[in-house]
Amino acid sequence: MSPEMQHRRTWEIDEVLEKLRDENVRVAAESFSPGRGNAATPQHVFTARDLILPDGSAAAGLPLFFEGRLQGFVREIGVVWVHLDSLAAAESSAQGIFCFRGQTAVMLRGPAVVRLAHPFHVEKLPADEINYWEDLRCARVQFKLAL
Repeated sequence: MSPEMQHRRTWEIDEVLEKLRDENVRVAAESFSPGRGNAATPQHVFTARDLILPDGSAAAGLPLFFEGRLQGFVREIGVVWVHLDSLAAAESSAQGIFCFRGQTAVMLRGPAVVRLAHPFHVEKLPADEINYWEDLRCARVQFKLAL
């Protein structure tokens, strides 16, 4: 088959991730490799059940989310890996166990190479710090006006 005939079908997740390239995002993770990975898929991956947080608590059984600046992604058959860099304002973001939209979840920051959990969850982070914290409580919150 000639190279012109080998066209890879574009999936919806490809379009979503391409639009969010170089943006701060939050993704649901199935597994991850800490640090900046150069390979398409990392050699050593960890899951939430392997994760022990700095306070000594275990993350086993909790949903796992990563936040970072989306650098790129690789899609294989049914698997999507995203490459996240550090957030620009990492000191004002969630880290550890949080109540995320009504359920307990683990939030971690990039850099990391993350295998997306299925169904895929990728969202752009609010740029405003107040809306960032409100967004953890409820998706797509409106700006609060001081009246």
